[in-house]
Amino acid sequence: MAYTKPSLREGIKKKVMAGTKGGKAGQWSARKAQLVAQEYKSKGGGYSGGKTSGQKSLSKWGKEDWGTKSGKPSTQGKKATGERYLPKKARDSLSSKEYSATSRKKKADTAKGKQFSKQPKKIATKTARSR
Repeated sequence: MAYTKPSLREGIKKKVMAGTKGGKAGQWSARKAQLVAQEYKSKGGGYSGGKTSGQKSLSKWGKEDWGTKSGKPSTQGKKATGERYLPKKARDSLSSKEYSATSRKKKADTAKGKQFSKQPKKIATKTARSR
């Protein structure tokens, strides 16, 4: 899919990337991609052609009910828990023990400065069935 106003989108992307909404400044994330698309459309930007597979995935991702089991923020703010952030179906499919294990892995990787943290293999397989 091509952008009808690529320079507008690039300017918006630079601004969003510099901010901390949706992740750390300078780090790209699916949430930041959503913010860019939302602002781009609101400022008159458009698209030509069909969606790429990444854009289709982003649309699907946006429709899922994402969150933590506790309902508190995962990474942002004073009440952040560091828990794994998952779609509701995936959260509900995990036992308390499994959710604790994947959250521990997430916290450990975050402490090492990693933006992305793979889930333990068995848990990843289980949550993939819920998506």
